[in-house]
Amino acid sequence: MFLFFTIVFTISGFWFLKSLYFVHELGMSPHKKFILTASAGLALCLAALLATGRSIVKFTSVFLIYFLLSLLLYADVLYERYYDGILNLKLAGQAGQLGDVKDSILSLVYQTDYLYWADVPAVASVLIFCYWLKTEEVRKWQSRAIFAAGAAALIFTSFFPFKETFSDQYKVSLTGILPAHIYDFKQMTVNEAFANETFVGDKKKTENLQAYFRKNQELQKNSPYFGKFKGKNVIMVQAESLNVFPVGLTIDGAEITPNLDKLIKESQYYPNTYLQIGRGNTSDAEFVANNSIYPMAPKGVYNAFPENNYLSLGNILKGGGYTTSATHGNVPDFWNREAAYDKQGYETFYHKNHSNIASDEIIGMGISDESIFRQMTEIYASETKPFYSFIVSLTNHRPFVMPEEYRELDLPDRFDDTNTGHYLQSVHYFDKTLGLFIQDLKEKGLWDESIFVVYGDHYGPLPMDEKEINNLLGVPFDEKAQFNIPLIIHHPGQKEGTVNEVTASQMDIAPTITSLLGIEQPLIQFGKPLDTVTEGFAGFAYETTRYSFYSDKYDYAASHTGNFKSGKCIDNRSGKVTDVEACRENYEKLVQDIEWSSMFLENDLLLELFNKY
Repeated sequence: MFLFFTIVFTISGFWFLKSLYFVHELGMSPHKKFILTASAGLALCLAALLATGRSIVKFTSVFLIYFLLSLLLYADVLYERYYDGILNLKLAGQAGQLGDVKDSILSLVYQTDYLYWADVPAVASVLIFCYWLKTEEVRKWQSRAIFAAGAAALIFTSFFPFKETFSDQYKVSLTGILPAHIYDFKQMTVNEAFANETFVGDKKKTENLQAYFRKNQELQKNSPYFGKFKGKNVIMVQAESLNVFPVGLTIDGAEITPNLDKLIKESQYYPNTYLQIGRGNTSDAEFVANNSIYPMAPKGVYNAFPENNYLSLGNILKGGGYTTSATHGNVPDFWNREAAYDKQGYETFYHKNHSNIASDEIIGMGISDESIFRQMTEIYASETKPFYSFIVSLTNHRPFVMPEEYRELDLPDRFDDTNTGHYLQSVHYFDKTLGLFIQDLKEKGLWDESIFVVYGDHYGPLPMDEKEINNLLGVPFDEKAQFNIPLIIHHPGQKEGTVNEVTASQMDIAPTITSLLGIEQPLIQFGKPLDTVTEGFAGFAYETTRYSFYSDKYDYAASHTGNFKSGKCIDNRSGKVTDVEACRENYEKLVQDIEWSSMFLENDLLLELFNKY
């Protein structure tokens, strides 16, 4: 009994405490009774393995299980710091990519994280002590009863407290990570089993969907630029980790983004644009920008649905006689791009291993932005016209520590060895290479023949950098500022710029481009063209509590419980909380669009609905 209670109290106590510490980091209030029940259940299951005999294999196995669960918890900690969620089991297939982003992962480690590991040697010490004690073995039925009690506690906490609408953070705050993962695994298998519930065979639902997307597309014709640039090239640059706050920023006379600032003065600029990424991060940002669909996939769209049929910009323009290509300076299978790009409509994928691309300058994760821009301009010069080129820049990637020879920004000493200073140096490098890219396009006669698009894929700094950014720059960096990315669209021949303050998202990029090109074929796009007079909107399926949104009039912060009335509606004219019902219409639209996006992706229905027009 001494051995039994020592092991149970040690494991349950330590697991309980570090679960509470994680909940504290999430900024949530813990449900201590459920977390303690789950911790005790884990401890009972492990203690039961040791109750039937003193074996070094059994004691070692128990320690390894505890160590691996601690590793899972810490992986959740790091994942949540970047993705605002806990790991999904479907992401296990991405483990091979960890080497490519190891520096990014290390940048998420806090000095206080030893607290997540301090218990591991303590548990090992207790297990060693108990192993050397001479104890009587319990009967097998007693061991089984102990295990059954522990399993019952885990099963109870994995299902009884949860609802499907709960956020990851709320689930962890209720029971800790182990029941949350068990519940998510159950939900994943159930959802896959019922994924074939669609509009197929339902005439009324089909007609409603068709009417919805026809209405969205009709808005494009209200733009003063509809069809004005029909047949022009399209060059779209997805800028890695580019936030709005460095754009136009000057520090002691040093311009952070002089080339972007110049481009804005002669382009359409949408400063109130927000990310729409999912679990695929950069790859989901490009998916959304090219497809105008929510990226509803626990492991990223390119990994979950690479073989689906899409009405992407690439496919639409390829069908209209364009030459299409995508460019990324890493290896072709990174985030499954090589497999996914064909269905996205890219005839050629230029990457690190492509025969026409030289790996002549490597910075961080792949070919430098300067090199890839220069090489692509040479390719454009001989490309069959018109062409659509999609480029994912790479150098401005976490942890943003540029080699010394590329740090050309003259910053005050207070920025030395700070995350903010590293980020500004990295952004300045991207800005310089973009300026060289634009100059090359002008010299080769391509600039005035092309729609040129630049937008950020996702945030650069993280919430942990908020205080430092505020102290060094005097810039607020709350969640809304973190999600805020620049969007610049330069029209062929444009000399005078326009700043459009509409609330926008990456979802609106494809509809805006198809409007400029005057695309008449039926389209399936959840976003809106940004040059028409409509209320701006940016809704979220990931990165924050699902069903939160920003709009011109109201912002809505969804509740972690998923209950609409428990959310907070903010009137942007007064900045004050208002009656939640003012946010209901946009909330219900967002819920509907996310559900439809899931249905389309899970069942590969985009072309099926298209063919029913």
